Amino acid sequence: MPQTPDTGIRVRGVSKTYGVKRVLDDVSFDIPAGTVTGLLGPNGSGKSTAMRTMLGLTIADAGSTTFDGVLFRDLAQPGRTVGALLDPGAHHPGRSVEDTLATAAILTGSPRERVGELIATLGLASAARRRFGALSLGMKQRVALAVALVGRPRHLILDEPMNGLDIETGDWLRSTLVHHAHTTGGCVLVSTHLLQELQTFADRIVVLSEGAIRYSGEVGDLTAEKNATAIAADTDLLRRALTTRGIPFSVRPEDGRFSVGIDPRSLSEICIADRIVLDELAEDRESISDLYRRLTRGQYRVEGDVFDPR
Repeated sequence: MPQTPDTGIRVRGVSKTYGVKRVLDDVSFDIPAGTVTGLLGPNGSGKSTAMRTMLGLTIADAGSTTFDGVLFRDLAQPGRTVGALLDPGAHHPGRSVEDTLATAAILTGSPRERVGELIATLGLASAARRRFGALSLGMKQRVALAVALVGRPRHLILDEPMNGLDIETGDWLRSTLVHHAHTTGGCVLVSTHLLQELQTFADRIVVLSEGAIRYSGEVGDLTAEKNATAIAADTDLLRRALTTRGIPFSVRPEDGRFSVGIDPRSLSEICIADRIVLDELAEDRESISDLYRRLTRGQYRVEGDVFDPR
């Protein structure tokens, strides 16, 4: 697919203040064409506000967002270019599921047959005639996803799309998002708190904390540094081998476990060369959850015992 420098979604210098609170502070990040990007951050970090400014639902004080080089308000067919799920409950409670999707199809200029396709694909057939307001959270989430997808958009912006979904539907959604991005060249932005799950299907991650970008880049780069942990049959022998080569390490006094500043393969080669027997050798990589906590700097702390009878 031919691409231009503006292909994809570009967020540049977006700031937003409510009263004296700066919700977004010069936020900039890219969602390259053909990628799934995860938007992470604690509650109140600015994720939802950032998504709303991208779509013009909240007017930013400064900055802009472009979709393939075009502002959302200037898109010729916005509903067929960008699909969004920001609030799964934001539909008329008295309208049936089928009518809700039919209205979305009309607004996006999509054929009526698309409604039937989505009802079948998302398992909504049994609820098609039911009022939206009477649905469970999970079923409302499915309807909201269908509304986002009805126009077959190139780009998707989804705020917590996994909430309320059963395992099977969640698996389908993850594989669908990856397939869409990788085969059509579209962009997918997913906000979620499910860090470990996101790591399994996202290409890139953006971390927000206190309205500012803490990280923006490839998922693999987050935990790219791979160090080794080891337990040696002869602790002094391994200590001398590492010291001689100038390799940084530390040893836990309670069990003699080494944390070594090189990858496991390199450490094993040293041990083979120096005939050092290892009882254990493993990779020591910071988990995405630990790294996320470090990046967000404890924006919100939960302390104390809420069950304390005092």
